[in-house]
Amino acid sequence: MKIAKVLPAAVLAASFAVTLPAQAKDPCATVLCMWGKLKGAGVVDNCSGPVNDYFSIVKKKKGKIKLSQTSDARQSFLDKCEAADSGKTKSINNKFGKVI
Repeated sequence: MKIAKVLPAAVLAASFAVTLPAQAKDPCATVLCMWGKLKGAGVVDNCSGPVNDYFSIVKKKKGKIKLSQTSDARQSFLDKCEAADSGKTKSINNKFGKVI
């Protein structure tokens, strides 16, 4: 009978030890979606997540938003897409990098 009481507790403890993989933001999807936004397409289907990923990058210091640091961090994120043209990522960031 002790095993019947211990087994569910062990299974429960093991389930807490299992972690789901973190959903990594895809910079290439963000570049593609932000390029469409830059060209006037707005936020198209399946782009709300990548666009939100971009705009969720906000740098603060002592509670105040630092626009230049935010823009730099957003550019760094876009630059992680090696397939993207750097001129296009800079165009995206020039337009939206300091938009909060």
